[in-house]
Amino acid sequence: MTAKARFIEGDWHRACMEALIGDTYSVFTPQSDDTVSRFCRCESADADVFEGVNTNFPAKEVFFPMTETLLNYKIAQGADDVATPEIVEQRLAVLGCRPCDAASLAVLDTVFNWDYTDTLYNSRRRQSLILSVGCLQSDQHCFCTTLGLAPDSTQGSDWLIQAVGDAGAIVTICSEKGADFAKAHASMLTDVPDGMQATVPDVPVKMDVDAIKPWLDEHFDDPFWEDVALACLGCGACSYLCPTCHCFDIVDEGNWQGGERRRNYDCCSYALFTRHASGHNPRPTQASRCRNRLMHKFKYFPERFDQRACVGCGRCARTCGASQNIVSILDHIASQPEVPASAESSS
Repeated sequence: MTAKARFIEGDWHRACMEALIGDTYSVFTPQSDDTVSRFCRCESADADVFEGVNTNFPAKEVFFPMTETLLNYKIAQGADDVATPEIVEQRLAVLGCRPCDAASLAVLDTVFNWDYTDTLYNSRRRQSLILSVGCLQSDQHCFCTTLGLAPDSTQGSDWLIQAVGDAGAIVTICSEKGADFAKAHASMLTDVPDGMQATVPDVPVKMDVDAIKPWLDEHFDDPFWEDVALACLGCGACSYLCPTCHCFDIVDEGNWQGGERRRNYDCCSYALFTRHASGHNPRPTQASRCRNRLMHKFKYFPERFDQRACVGCGRCARTCGASQNIVSILDHIASQPEVPASAESSS
């Protein structure tokens, strides 16, 4: 649908919260304490507006939790009992995620509806409403424009809200669900005042991202991966905070009487991630694991799904304990000479 702009006068955050709560949505907004910021359920219209560049944890937690129960089981003599959690359709609303987080949901939607329809994920996404908030600031780690996005991108959003000081906010209606929500709450929307525009921060394009995949196609065994791995701690922080990473492990936690089967985040940077029961590990070194992370996001995922598994949010660079900068890695790759035609024809 064609995006349409409207205006909310005054306290736009309270107006949206009251509308969502009134529609019986479970509303998740960015909330922070002294150490961390993440999306938490909020039941009050008095919630503060998050003013940072981005939350530490992405909005994906709302739909793909860090840990969740897949089934419960009890072990009794002669009668074992297995029960799966009841799948309840949920009306979830995310208010305040940045456009990069909204765009990342398209990646998760693809994965969780690829060769298997994930009922838990889809029960949350099906009736969800994404009211993203355009960025008012950026930092040196932001590179959304490099990935074809922007601080005011509408991709993945039902509404894009852009605050205009104390005057209110310009609302761009981006989807049919967003249009339905606007129609139901038409009283809080007016025409955009003449000449009013939202401020959009400048996020420079940092490299030619189209040059990355051709290089990856030809440099699986390049010594470059050893250099990258020297700084990597293999801690997994980048994956856990990435809005598009989706790897998980399934474990049983219980005793002789019973327990539960859980799905937990996992990470391809871990040495045990690919280790077989035999003890063999097809990615035995940190270099091979660092290579896989880049290859997955910029080669394997685009080949399979025609989209990159990265939205340029910068969380991986902000949180890396070794100050490993994905932008500098990608920039190095993008700046390499193209593979000669003779090498391509002989391979």
